[in-house]
Amino acid sequence: MPLKRGLERVSCDFCHRRKIKCDRLLRARQGMTACSQCALRDIQCHVDDSDDVRIRRRRQTTARGGIVTVGTGDLQPALLHPSPGVRGDSASRVASESHILALSSGNDNAALSNISFDMFADSPFALSFDNMLFLDQIFMGNCVPAEDNNQRSQDSQNPTSTSEMTQTDSQEQDGKDLDYSSEELSTYPWMGVSVDSAFCTAALRSYFDYAAPYLPILLADAFWEDYHANRCSEMLLYAVACRGMPFTEAPDKWNLQQILAATFRERYLSARSNTCDNETIRLDDLEALALMIDFEYDDSRSLPLLSNLGRLFLTHDSLVLMTMNYRILDHDSANSTLPSKLARASERRVLLYWHIYGLDAFHCLDKKQMSRIPNNDVGSSENISLHETKDYFDALLALAVIARQLTQTLCSPFSKREGVILDDIYNLYEQLDYWRDSCCPRHLRRYTDSAGRPNPIEINEPNSSQTGKYTHLYRGVLWALELHCRLMIEDCVSEFGIQDKTSLEAEVTARRVEYESLRALNEMVNICQWIKQHETHHEDHERHPLIDLAPNILRNICAGMCYWSCQRGIDLCDSGPPRLLQSRHATDREEILKRKVQNYVEIAQLLRDAAATATSHRDTAHVLERIDKQRDLLDSRLNLL
Repeated sequence: MPLKRGLERVSCDFCHRRKIKCDRLLRARQGMTACSQCALRDIQCHVDDSDDVRIRRRRQTTARGGIVTVGTGDLQPALLHPSPGVRGDSASRVASESHILALSSGNDNAALSNISFDMFADSPFALSFDNMLFLDQIFMGNCVPAEDNNQRSQDSQNPTSTSEMTQTDSQEQDGKDLDYSSEELSTYPWMGVSVDSAFCTAALRSYFDYAAPYLPILLADAFWEDYHANRCSEMLLYAVACRGMPFTEAPDKWNLQQILAATFRERYLSARSNTCDNETIRLDDLEALALMIDFEYDDSRSLPLLSNLGRLFLTHDSLVLMTMNYRILDHDSANSTLPSKLARASERRVLLYWHIYGLDAFHCLDKKQMSRIPNNDVGSSENISLHETKDYFDALLALAVIARQLTQTLCSPFSKREGVILDDIYNLYEQLDYWRDSCCPRHLRRYTDSAGRPNPIEINEPNSSQTGKYTHLYRGVLWALELHCRLMIEDCVSEFGIQDKTSLEAEVTARRVEYESLRALNEMVNICQWIKQHETHHEDHERHPLIDLAPNILRNICAGMCYWSCQRGIDLCDSGPPRLLQSRHATDREEILKRKVQNYVEIAQLLRDAAATATSHRDTAHVLERIDKQRDLLDSRLNLL
């Protein structure tokens, strides 16, 4: 917002960027160090007006006189010396100290241009400020419940629980620094479940070791802190153990997984029907629901009533609607006066928003239906992919925004009725190209050699500090999702058609769509070969291949492209190869057609074998059964040639 000439900005950085009214000064007179918006989110409330030219000369004069003040008014001590209830940023403190030294030496211009107070710099999931603000605007908006605001204000004045949570900030998400003995974990009571507690606790560990890295929903250190403090909800324990059970060595683990899943469904439905407030839900209960979305229950062992209720309330739409409309509590509403606040609740809330937004974007794209999540009115969702991306979370969010735009553009009522507009198709390809070449972080970007094979950046930069334990997994997930978006463009155009079908431009666009789809298929084949080659040189993946760690993305996309390859071969049997690949002689034409179809058979086999490596998941057998039917159909058509 523009300020009147001569006035200094008093709103904090968060409210200033959201363009909302800030009550920082009013609350400062009452002895509180944060505005109501920052107190609601448990974030640091500060003012960085170092780029304000109206007060730069005054600061320079003051610094030379021996008094250094950074910020606005008498609120600055809260910034330089954060209270125990506000999470301090060590990088920001170092930057502020460097800024003070630079001012003392008179080099204020350089210091003012380099200073950066990033309140999320120590975030374990490396989301940029713009993307966290984007998610906050979508899921929280400007509506602040009065009761929740008062509760947060009391928490900021009594920061005991928050300061305890900050003790775990240095621990990494995968929980590798946590050392809990099996005897300590096995004492947790698993009441009402006919599963050995040792298997359950092993499943909890296996979830964070194998299932969580590719699509995390929980922070490992926060979960274990709540676990040992008896703050975890029953539903979350069952959900985590259920998702981690396939990666254990327990005998009959798939049967044990179904027992845990059935117990979760029964307890969750019972808890929601018995709750006194139908408009609130605990954060960990919502995390449990997010974990169990799309799980395939064995209904042969459960009551029909539970199965029907589960199909109504344990769905993707239910998860989105509850996240949008319910108040998410970080404590037990029945014991809200007790110090039972969940560990790192504010960070877990943002992580849950990130997961649901990305899950919903690709879910709606696959279903070709509009999302229930509204568009962002303040920050344009079309421009969010232009923001700086730091790591995997930023890159996946930017790709989800493009997937969401793809659905809104190609699957709109107008497109379904009149056909897809030509310019929209080119615009979507441009967005995907920009994401691949510029938006995706360099260490996760897909570089290729002259043959189109992946050539990761660490080959050229072996000492890259950004490569980590799960870098190859993150690369595979991002690459596969981008290619999936390109193939979905072809799917939508094939189903809904193109406007002005008789024009030459429409024919050119159709060839472009076909080219992009074939290139996506070829690159997916190269990615599968790259994954196989990478795993043969790394012993860490002998037990669980990369595709086994990300079944809902890597396995399903491999299976989908296997199906598309089979369909492409069947279409060739009907129409013959393209004219440019045909021969003048009739005998050669038949031979070329057979070789071309045989090539698609081999591609389908390679993709099928890649999907089959997800052996830790029981539903892999159903996935393979569906694509094997299509492969058999292609084989039968090839034999008729």
